Amino acid sequence: MIIDQLGYLPTNLVAVSARRGTGSPLALMTYSLNGGGARRKRKAVGELTPFPTLYWFCCPVVGKAISELERDGFVGILESRLSENSALLDDFIECHRGYARERWNLLLPEHQDYLLQSERMTGMVRDSGIAGTNYQSFYNPPLEASATTTIITTQSTRNSDVESSPTGPNKASIKCLHAHYAHYRSQIERPVECDYPLNIIGLWIDELLKDRYKDLIL
Repeated sequence: MIIDQLGYLPTNLVAVSARRGTGSPLALMTYSLNGGGARRKRKAVGELTPFPTLYWFCCPVVGKAISELERDGFVGILESRLSENSALLDDFIECHRGYARERWNLLLPEHQDYLLQSERMTGMVRDSGIAGTNYQSFYNPPLEASATTTIITTQSTRNSDVESSPTGPNKASIKCLHAHYAHYRSQIERPVECDYPLNIIGLWIDELLKDRYKDLIL
């Protein structure tokens, strides 16, 4: 089924993380190294290339409807809606942090050590949020990673500890509706692993899909 959807089976596939009401895969949980299709792999440097998409949307049927939402301007609409509610924006930032933490913790210790050799690779896998978002830029002035992230490289404590900003967030960036919906649906089906705020953008997308595409099986 996944091969029918994507045209290939991802080599870094961990599990199907969410399914449609039909039972077919909707989102995949992937390992954060050596992912993507043949074109991306041809551009890869070395055998351990970062792949920061933890929850990968894979359903072309629902994906078509989400693409229509993007074409209708809902990325900007939802960004504005979120930026107007500071409490929801705070939760959204915590959601990004939780996603990054979950992605990093999934890695084997030796792979964490490998990524920590490069600031760029560390930023992609440990510090960026959903869809590679730099959620620190939501603050004004933007937070500097070096000032807000404590890097610990011992095997027993490899996680990043991101402190809160005294200025508070004042804007949001969404980027890709597919990525947020894949994350939201995976959170619902994996509540124990995803023990951080629900992806509010994914929830809003779900509501829009149900309202605009009443016959679409989600």
